[in-house]
Amino acid sequence: MCLTRETLVKFYGSLSFSLRTLIHHRVLAATKKPFDYFLVEEPWSVYGVLERAMGVHNAELFVYMLKHWLEKNGCLKSVEDIRKYLRERGLWQ
Repeated sequence: MCLTRETLVKFYGSLSFSLRTLIHHRVLAATKKPFDYFLVEEPWSVYGVLERAMGVHNAELFVYMLKHWLEKNGCLKSVEDIRKYLRERGLWQ
């Protein structure tokens, strides 16, 4: 399994500072928790948190950016699989 909490954190760290800042502040305003918390503690809620904080189009953009980054790093996952992992608690251990 190449989609882990660690890979989510690495992907997030690879984003530009301005994009990370935008995501951080929008998620913090919407949830009262930093985005990093969800990446590490509740990765199954990442899609819903992004959707709530930034809208469905930006949540989808995050998924497609993650897919591209995973492919560059040797992990082939479909958009549907990534979306499922970012929504369903049972897929995480």
